[in-house]
Amino acid sequence: MAVRFFTARALVLVASGVFLAGCGSQTASGESPDGQAQPSGGCPLTPEALSKATSLGWELQERKDDHPLETAESIKVTACLYTAADAPQDGSDPLVLRADVATGADAATIRKDFTDTCTEYGGKVGDSAAADGAIVCDRNGSTVEGLVGGADRVVNVYLVNAEAATAGRLTPAFDRILAAVG
Repeated sequence: MAVRFFTARALVLVASGVFLAGCGSQTASGESPDGQAQPSGGCPLTPEALSKATSLGWELQERKDDHPLETAESIKVTACLYTAADAPQDGSDPLVLRADVATGADAATIRKDFTDTCTEYGGKVGDSAAADGAIVCDRNGSTVEGLVGGADRVVNVYLVNAEAATAGRLTPAFDRILAAVG
């Protein structure tokens, strides 16, 4: 089954209404300070780093450059869709994680939108141990979304269709997911 981009940035997850998100900055050398390979081609995560952070097998399913953000079409992001077929959710669909990269003036808008969206839907924004300035959204006892980045680049990472049990299981790994963002 082909996975396609979804119609809303902050999609309500199947059965639980849970999201995940995160971001960071890519090194110029393509290598992190600890020598790990860093993402290239505009996507903020390598499938290998995401797999290591979550103990699931991920692959980059699709990437869209200059993709209009569903909640604010004037903002264009690089949207990357990752799937983990070894973690089927409702309807036997693969687990899906989306990472949106915004740069320039859009970065501040995305940061504000993250906070507004989290609290609007009953979540609580908190700091993440992943990196300076990283924030997360906790909903229903699960870390459901995160954001990392500075004034010129942010990355928003979130699960798209996770069941409540999957979101709960991935909550302890969420700081590792954000730390894996390059």
